[in-house]
Amino acid sequence: MKIAIDCRYLGRSGIGRVCEGILGALDFSAHEYFLIGKKELLGKYPATVIDDPSDPYSLAGLRSFDRKLNKLCGALLIPNFLVPFGVKIPVYTVMHDLAFLDVKETTRGFSDRLIKKTLLKRCMKKSAAIACVSQFTLSRCEHYYKNLAKKCFLNYNGVSESAFDYAETHAPAKKENTVVFVGNVKPHKGLPILLSAFAKCESGKTLKIIGEKDNFLTGLSLDETQYRNVVFTGKLGDGELFGEIAKAQYLVLPSKYEGFGLPPLEALVLGTQPIVSDIPVFREVYAGLPVKFFRTEEELSALLNAEPTSVFGAREEIARKYRYQSTAETLLKVIEKGL
Repeated sequence: MKIAIDCRYLGRSGIGRVCEGILGALDFSAHEYFLIGKKELLGKYPATVIDDPSDPYSLAGLRSFDRKLNKLCGALLIPNFLVPFGVKIPVYTVMHDLAFLDVKETTRGFSDRLIKKTLLKRCMKKSAAIACVSQFTLSRCEHYYKNLAKKCFLNYNGVSESAFDYAETHAPAKKENTVVFVGNVKPHKGLPILLSAFAKCESGKTLKIIGEKDNFLTGLSLDETQYRNVVFTGKLGDGELFGEIAKAQYLVLPSKYEGFGLPPLEALVLGTQPIVSDIPVFREVYAGLPVKFFRTEEELSALLNAEPTSVFGAREEIARKYRYQSTAETLLKVIEKGL
């Protein structure tokens, strides 16, 4: 079987890490793969590379599909909802969330919202099958697209093998008096509540915000004086990222809305206690795992001042339920069945 994969997301956070996880779990001897993206990022994989440096989120990116793949391949796998124009073969997509519909603040006004709403519905119509990364996301597809949601199936994201490798090859880190946040400053990520709660914590703690500083500060209304003992690290490579998570007392993900929520799983693998907002998707993904939930700023501040509990044994449970080997196998079974 010949399968094309849109890999233009590699190198980006979020979906880029999902794409990398799926590629790392594929058996390239089982099928013939055509990988679309930047050749310098795809050269390490034993597959045919279709060099395409375009931005998949741009109009040019939507128009850049190499139409010769319609004759060469039997299917196209896209780790997102953006289906390029000109695709004639069966398309298999991954739906991470429907934040553009559920959280209006994630779009830049009416026109932007309308465009993204149109592209989401186009994905639902064009896709032969749609992998939803959580039961919550699947339920939102059923809510908005009742007649098309029969194409959807549950397929959880995984934790990267590099996180498991780091945990297995490094001694348990000596804990420092730090708290880490990994993510971006999109309105639904909840960074303002974390900064406000942290400002009320005992002195001596440091909050490390891992990502691009300029993006984090954009749109925040908190007074600059509240950034006491807050360090903006910038984007980190896997080794540095895992090291910072492993040394921290807590990793906090204060999101108001998510489709899955990966950083707390990485924290558990690396031996660090996560604190997450009490939202339905986190109750689903983290059921039975040693995660602390909060609902209010006061509850979060109190948890940050408390001693973390042990997360011993969580790594084995995560390896059983959230590994990209299983994610990739499920995707391939669906594609094979369709062909």
